Amino acid sequence: MRTRFAIASTIDSAASGLWPPFTLLFLVHAQHLPLTTAGLGQTIGGLLGLTVGPAVGMLLDRVGPNTLVVASNVVRMLGFAYYPQVTTIWQAALTAVVLSVGDRLFWTANAPYARAVSTGPRDVERLLGRQSIGRFAGFGVGAGLTAVMPNTGDPTLYVVVTYVIAGVLGVCGAMLWGIKLPRSESTVTARWSVVLRDRRYVAICATQLLFCLASTSKYSVLPIVVIDVLHGPQWVAGVAMIVGTTVYVVSQEPVLRVAERHPRSNGMRLGAALFAGSFAAMAAATALPTPATLAVMVAASAVMSIGETIFSPLSTAAAAEAAPAGAQGRASALFQLSWGTAIAVGPALLTSLLDVSLPLLWITLTVISAAAIPAVTATQRPPRQPSGPLEARRPPRADAQK
Repeated sequence: MRTRFAIASTIDSAASGLWPPFTLLFLVHAQHLPLTTAGLGQTIGGLLGLTVGPAVGMLLDRVGPNTLVVASNVVRMLGFAYYPQVTTIWQAALTAVVLSVGDRLFWTANAPYARAVSTGPRDVERLLGRQSIGRFAGFGVGAGLTAVMPNTGDPTLYVVVTYVIAGVLGVCGAMLWGIKLPRSESTVTARWSVVLRDRRYVAICATQLLFCLASTSKYSVLPIVVIDVLHGPQWVAGVAMIVGTTVYVVSQEPVLRVAERHPRSNGMRLGAALFAGSFAAMAAATALPTPATLAVMVAASAVMSIGETIFSPLSTAAAAEAAPAGAQGRASALFQLSWGTAIAVGPALLTSLLDVSLPLLWITLTVISAAAIPAVTATQRPPRQPSGPLEARRPPRADAQK
């Protein structure tokens, strides 16, 4: 079970990762939608798709993660197959709804699935890390394709990519079909109120939203910044993301081995700091000549990738461990809402900021990333009180020390 899940989920992540570098470029250059219209369509659809999150969480507690993962593959396969037909904002929104629902199914079930098949508490991070390697390998391939495309207005390559992604998702669903996972007797005992009253867990989810906004921006807005704002060579955006992806893929396993020897919170704070520093560097670089600005963006992409190797698997594993007993499905749905919200809100927020000025975009992302550092600290579990009788925990009386 573990091997099939690891292989299928890694391939799935790689296929899904192909698309983010293309999305806005496709809608703007191939489908001829205005930039803000394209971003708004993605946001409307993404937000509508988020509404299924609570139902998906309850469904996970009832039917288990494998059924949801297979269903997500079918839903996303249909969404990607329809993408070449998109020519209006409403079609863009409809496609975004379908893909958002599929994402909610997959990512809500993903961490519980990894926990169910893992061989130890830190093995979850290894499984999630390998999925991330697949996802970022997909980002790299997608970025490479955008870098070598002869004409960003030619939709042929986009159409091929969408159909390839749809086919791969179908194969991954078939690989996982029929797997039976062990069920816990307590999986359907808790209600949503148990999750929502857990202030620490809710705060963990809110903290993840900050990181997700920073992370998704790198892939959704970077090609537009390079090509349409800085008017740099088309290959620069591809190189920036390929460099970042290569750093991620090469460093993920070694970084996690080092991170296993330290508290998760330390690694998460370091990851947030690397993001904040990278965005701050890009904000400062806007005052430089364009070639220097582009060079800083390439370097910052590499540094952010190191931050992602640390923060992403550690935060997901920490949330899975902190989930209230008996409500793992509902808890996972709430946690994944952070990713879904970032993906939904991100396009409209980032394109609106970019429409005002490029420095404002980078400064806002710097503040968002930096805010995750104290937020991680605030969500840590309080230290345990020493065990034992009260008298044994009291300091000796002064007369007893004489």
